[in-house]
Amino acid sequence: MSTTIIPWETVLKDSYHTNYDDDPSCSVIYLSMSSLKRSGELSMHCIPFHGFLKDDVRFLKFSLAMNDNLLMGDIKSNPKARLNWMMPKSKEYYNFKGKFYIASAPIQVTRFPPPKISDDIDYWENQRIKEWREMSSKARATFTWPSRGELPKAADIVFSCQSLSGDENSVVYDIAMDNFCLLVYKVSDVEHFDYSCYPPKRTVYTVSAKDYQWTVEKANP
Repeated sequence: MSTTIIPWETVLKDSYHTNYDDDPSCSVIYLSMSSLKRSGELSMHCIPFHGFLKDDVRFLKFSLAMNDNLLMGDIKSNPKARLNWMMPKSKEYYNFKGKFYIASAPIQVTRFPPPKISDDIDYWENQRIKEWREMSSKARATFTWPSRGELPKAADIVFSCQSLSGDENSVVYDIAMDNFCLLVYKVSDVEHFDYSCYPPKRTVYTVSAKDYQWTVEKANP
């Protein structure tokens, strides 16, 4: 587990609480993701944010379906990506640089398992299970559906599961849970732009690849 001081942690979490606490309309938060495919073509997605990893704030948590051929394919092609997070109330945004890792069910095989941050060999599987159990029944049901975004749209019957309770004895439950991956993003650079004031403020946080220490610099707005 990381003991390094993360200078942007407090700033980001303050922004998060300011924008999303006590707001029932923000039950799902989507961040914009972009990366380059091997072909050089730009890849773009909106991915659902599931919170900060408690043991290491450098990791942001998202969800991914094993059968999501579009997003899974783009991450396997290039796990390095950029994220953009617009804060709807406080007039600020964050741009992140980093790398994705995939914590999948033990029966699945993925190319980018998360790095070790604990001596517990089951650490990431426990995190995946915890995240699954905290999801709403409607969100869990989506992991019984076919691959997102594919054309033409599948027959309505394959979307008949629209609520999946915590019945762990159900075959459908097991299939959906095995399809669920905890997608984690390790942040390496952060740009914070605050335009709630004039002139606006831009701050850049960069981590050293040698000693993993962070530097903080003020940039032109």
